[in-house]
Amino acid sequence: MSEILIGVWVFFAYVAIDALYALYTLAVTKYRPARAATISSVMYLLLATGFLAFTHNAWYLMPAAAGGWIGTFLTVRLEKHKAERAGNQEE
Repeated sequence: MSEILIGVWVFFAYVAIDALYALYTLAVTKYRPARAATISSVMYLLLATGFLAFTHNAWYLMPAAAGGWIGTFLTVRLEKHKAERAGNQEE
């Protein structure tokens, strides 16, 4: 696999990981243990595959960091939007 394709894969893997981490945090704060545990398992599986990619080339940290940021940003923004819509529907 080419270096660029691996970098792209790492980027999208970390978008998913960070989105899962945000969902994991929400599941924990809402006391949903099965959901939080499932998300945690998937998250650690993705993290392990990402770690294996890093051991071959440290430059993969850059798309991982960018993917992590985008994953969290989009997830929190989506949850905020859902909460705002739910608040408007109650009125």
